[in-house]
Amino acid sequence: MLLFMNTSLSYLPLVPITARDQRRINANWVHNNRFEIYSLEWMNIEKAFFEGIPEKLIVFEVIWIKNGNGTLEVDGVIHALQENSIYCIPPGHVRKCRAENFVEGYYISFTTEFISLSEGHINSFSWMEKSNGYSELTTIKVGSDVAMELEIIAKKMDLEFTNYFTRRMELLKGLLNIFMIYISRNVGAPVYASAETKERELVIKFMQLLKRNFILKKMVRDYADELHITPNYLNRTVKKITGFPASHHVQQLIIIEAKRRAMYSSATMKLIAYDLGFDNLAHFSKFFKNNCGVNFTEFKKEIQNRHLA
Repeated sequence: MLLFMNTSLSYLPLVPITARDQRRINANWVHNNRFEIYSLEWMNIEKAFFEGIPEKLIVFEVIWIKNGNGTLEVDGVIHALQENSIYCIPPGHVRKCRAENFVEGYYISFTTEFISLSEGHINSFSWMEKSNGYSELTTIKVGSDVAMELEIIAKKMDLEFTNYFTRRMELLKGLLNIFMIYISRNVGAPVYASAETKERELVIKFMQLLKRNFILKKMVRDYADELHITPNYLNRTVKKITGFPASHHVQQLIIIEAKRRAMYSSATMKLIAYDLGFDNLAHFSKFFKNNCGVNFTEFKKEIQNRHLA
């Protein structure tokens, strides 16, 4: 049977890598620190990361490929891993990775809580959650001069991560922030970067609320109430900055999650519809076709044919 039909992908929060060295897990994931860094050389030996097992992320992932090749699949879209490249994936997406040969580089993961929602976070990290709020991947080419600087920072992070020096977590946050600033210089500014601060912050807050609540809250007024504004103002502001009203983003997150479950689980359309908050199966079926251009059964067949090709 096909892998994507075989795997029992859970939609409960998953640890981003399935087989960790237990000592490092116990030492570093206590107290909700939520930060990890590993060399890809070590992960080659452990095998787990490069076995092509789909995992739903609850953290940000940064994968720096210095040498080697392979594939990175995010929500069903396959990307070729290239040397001297960094791949950034926000939480919520399903990722699986395969290496074609021995890969060198670094793997870094962290939560939003780890870096906190400071102004520094907004400036250094907001591009990882592009203005549409559900971008699956950012790819950055790394020049030799930048690579030298990143290597120094990555080695310092790895040293702090595996040891317990004074003010360890504080230093790790600072080093991560510097690392991401170097990366951000090679990324175009988000669409909302030139907007007024108040409007930009509103859109960021809306996207964050949406990603946490879109299954239970499907009406724009739900988010407007939580943000203490009117639905019309929320729709107007979100459309001004992203090009689409708030209602569009709600629909897109629902359909993306429906596609993930169709691709990476054996769940029926009825079960997926129920899990996504649809009481009426016909309503979900119509919603899926209107947003995908094909019905649910046809979409599943396309996925099967793609894996058989």
